[in-house]
Amino acid sequence: MNDIPEIRNNADLPRPRQNTEPLPNFHTNELPPLKRRGTEASSPVHTQEFRIPKKARTSDEFQTQEIEISPVPEFSETEENFIEEDADYGAYEEYDRPAQYQKSARTSSGTHKKRKPARTSKKQTSQKQTSQNQMKPVNKKKHSHGGGFLKKIIRHIVVFLVIIFAIYSVISLLLIRQLENLPRGERTVTSGTLDAGYVRSVLLIGTDARDIASERGRSDTMILLSLNSRTQKIYLTSFMRDAYVNIPGYGNHKLNAAYSYGGAELLMDTLEKNYQVSIDDYCVVSFMGFAGIIDAFGGVKISLSDEEANALNVILQSEVNELAGDNPLSDFIEKGGTYLLNGKQALSYARIRYVGNADFERTSRQREVMTQLLENAKTQVVTAVPKLISSAMPHLGTNMSDTELYLLSLRAPFVAGYDIQQIQIPADGTYASADIDGQSVLQVDFDSNIQVLRNSVYSAPAEVPVQ
Repeated sequence: MNDIPEIRNNADLPRPRQNTEPLPNFHTNELPPLKRRGTEASSPVHTQEFRIPKKARTSDEFQTQEIEISPVPEFSETEENFIEEDADYGAYEEYDRPAQYQKSARTSSGTHKKRKPARTSKKQTSQKQTSQNQMKPVNKKKHSHGGGFLKKIIRHIVVFLVIIFAIYSVISLLLIRQLENLPRGERTVTSGTLDAGYVRSVLLIGTDARDIASERGRSDTMILLSLNSRTQKIYLTSFMRDAYVNIPGYGNHKLNAAYSYGGAELLMDTLEKNYQVSIDDYCVVSFMGFAGIIDAFGGVKISLSDEEANALNVILQSEVNELAGDNPLSDFIEKGGTYLLNGKQALSYARIRYVGNADFERTSRQREVMTQLLENAKTQVVTAVPKLISSAMPHLGTNMSDTELYLLSLRAPFVAGYDIQQIQIPADGTYASADIDGQSVLQVDFDSNIQVLRNSVYSAPAEVPVQ
């Protein structure tokens, strides 16, 4: 291809004059001598040899073919912008000058001015941008530092809540497995009882039995613990043991006789029949189990009169210390005042009957101890677990299954903020003292007491949503 003569280019442009004189000094480096092109002729037709593919070969291995090579264009649109005509030296092409002279142009005054960049068409610019965009790697992942940080915080919170829930579930199941599971006995159905889906009730029965699994004992305490999600209250309803009621299958007797005759099932049937209150589940706790629960939660703070302090010491000496296997004179209280009572002292205080208004004040003391115990349980559940497992839970029995107890325990965190309200049944003004068959009993206005229960335990204010 070296035989091809130089293509004629810019033949119509003026050429620099023939001048042998030295170039004038333009206050900068002197321009180099000009390159002059020779006479250019039109491009002739040339031949070129090429290899024919194997399948298309003829007898000769190589053949020649005449092809016409198009002439080289004089200059492109871009190159045209770099051509300037010097008044004294004619036209220069940008690629003919050394690098140090390509960025400036001489003015008529002999100074140099900065050359403007070549103009490019909009089409060329668009093609260049498209080419650059295609070369750039596509990164589809969007980084949002704020959103990522928020997701990380939410993820940590969820993990923390899952861990807390797991720990809580383990503790609940450990406690539940320590309870004595008592079989469900036969029940009679009472129609028209007070019942509501937003009320969950469990009958708490305190007995003097040493072993709740093998002996029944006497029901010294009967408290209905009710959770009302509409009023967001915990109701502790005491049923007086001397109330003269009808016991199904046994006729009229004192209320506490129902437990002696037929156990927890007959006691629940008796309460439903006389007070129209719906009860399906119960928990039985022995004296020592009750004392163990008090100790597990660090005791209860109670104010005693001098008379109550003396009665407490009598019960300690004659009964409770013997059950605990302690010295009969241990844990005595010298006089009245405010004390943090331990389990045995709180049990003795709850059993005081002959100070004040007999059984009315005794049930009031029992509710007071239960209220203090529930308040302590809201903040001391975790620390109380070891003592509950070792000394308290084995003395508790229930007819509820492990699943029912676990589901009930899940409500504990939500009811921790509920207010506690104490109720006495029969209520004041709804009973009268009587002597029947040589027994001192309470004749009860059952309709009035049913209304009391309806207005308290089963109340449902419209403005409070059901939870």
